[in-house]
Amino acid sequence: MKTIMHWIGCVTLTVLLSGCAVMSREIRDKALPALPFADLIAHVDQYKGETVIEGGYIVSVENLKDQTRIVAVQTTLGMGQRPHSKDLSKGRLILVYDGFLDPEVYAKGRQITIGGRILDSSVHDPKATYPYLKIALDEIHLWPVRKPATAYPYWYDDYWYPYGPPWGWWGHPYWRRPYW
Repeated sequence: MKTIMHWIGCVTLTVLLSGCAVMSREIRDKALPALPFADLIAHVDQYKGETVIEGGYIVSVENLKDQTRIVAVQTTLGMGQRPHSKDLSKGRLILVYDGFLDPEVYAKGRQITIGGRILDSSVHDPKATYPYLKIALDEIHLWPVRKPATAYPYWYDDYWYPYGPPWGWWGHPYWRRPYW
C-alpha cells in the first residue's frame, strides 16, 4: 500500500510541476537557469547563443520584410512564468522573430513570456540610452488580458437606478434595505 501511495504522490507531483510553465519542454531544457538581467547584459559575450526564458510587457511591434521586431519592458517572471509588474524592470528586451506577428494582437501593454537565443546587448551599442538584451525568438507566449474586477458584487441589484431609493443616498451602497 505504501508503494502505491508513493507512486501516486510522485505522479501527482510531476503533473503539478510540469503544468506550471508555459514554455515547451524543449525550450526549458535548453534554457539557462534564471540569471539576473543585469548579468546577462554585462556578460553578453559569455552567454551569446544561449537560450533564455524572459518576460515582459510589449512596448512596440514593427514588421519588416521577413521578420518582426518587438520591443518589450523586461520584468522578472513569477508563478507559471507570468511577468511580474513593470515596476520591477531592469531594462528592455529587443526581440527578433522570423515571420509575421500582427501588431493588433501583440498590442502595446500585453504580457509576453519568450524563449530564445541571446544575440547581443546594449554593452556593444555606444548609442544605447537604456540597457537591453537582443534575443532571437524561438517561442513566444502571449498572456490573455486580465479583466478588471467589477465595481459591485454580482448579487448587487440596483433596483432604484437611476433615480435612487426613496429614502436618499445615505446607507451602505451594497446593502439593500428591506421594503417594509
